[in-house]
Amino acid sequence: MLELKKFLQSRLLLEKPLLLGYSGGPDSKALLYLFLECRRFFPLNLHLAHVDHGWREESKQEAETIEAEAQTLGLPLHIQVLDYEKFKEGNLEEQGRNFRLQFFSELHRRLDCQALVLGHQAGDQAETVLKRVCEGASLFSMGGLTQESQLLGMTLWRPLLGISKGEILEWLSQKNLKYFQDPTNHSTRFLRGRMRKECLPALQESFGKQIESNFCQLGQESREIREYFFELNRHLLDHIEKEGCLDLNPFPQLPSLQLKYLLKEWMRREQVTMSRQILDAVVLTARKGKSGKRFQSKAGMFLIENGIISFYKS
Repeated sequence: MLELKKFLQSRLLLEKPLLLGYSGGPDSKALLYLFLECRRFFPLNLHLAHVDHGWREESKQEAETIEAEAQTLGLPLHIQVLDYEKFKEGNLEEQGRNFRLQFFSELHRRLDCQALVLGHQAGDQAETVLKRVCEGASLFSMGGLTQESQLLGMTLWRPLLGISKGEILEWLSQKNLKYFQDPTNHSTRFLRGRMRKECLPALQESFGKQIESNFCQLGQESREIREYFFELNRHLLDHIEKEGCLDLNPFPQLPSLQLKYLLKEWMRREQVTMSRQILDAVVLTARKGKSGKRFQSKAGMFLIENGIISFYKS
């Protein structure tokens, strides 16, 4: 509870409500009751939001149980039942996540909430970082989840991100709090389920029990590196950026990694995504001082001429 208290002390706006995504599973259950304990220190205005995906027969009964729980606690509850028929073929897990976030976003806006609070914990962070590593993400993109972020016009809070699943389960046991077990969270039908049931256990067996914290540490260091280069390049980019181009002539010997992140930040400002292949090719060409080179991407064309990188949107 002390960690959550510190988290709220530096962020909480008492005049705005908080929206808590509540499934009734162990993570959101712990988060809810930790918030209730924090009412000793803050006059919290909590709203609960629950999504019944309609995938399981027992989900309707779980929603009814949550409704009764909210009434007992005196908390406003917002429920959305998804129509399984509206799901398309393909990644059901991703579609469910998008439907859920859209519902949260609409509530967040309508209630004028300060933040949407989610129960992600260290295991979710480890899975996210591992997924990005396996997908070939760059060093700058392995940061995983953060305790505070922005999405779909919402501020997202994840105050339990540094807490392990084991610690959460132990706390729930001490408080004698019952929670739902959603079997789809461990179903190998979904990628997350395969990671929890197969990938991470296999890695832990091979490398030891600290594998989860190792991935969390990798994510933290990735964020630190990204923040470092952001600060390093911020004033530099303001100095060399001109309309549609970067003039590298004042800084011809920038290290490759710094130049790579400089280009990524420039493209972020331009609201353009560039592939790793194009990025590496532009960096290599600029470092070698070649001129007259063109690189075509889906978003547009890069031209390198006399130390100047120009970008022309498609």
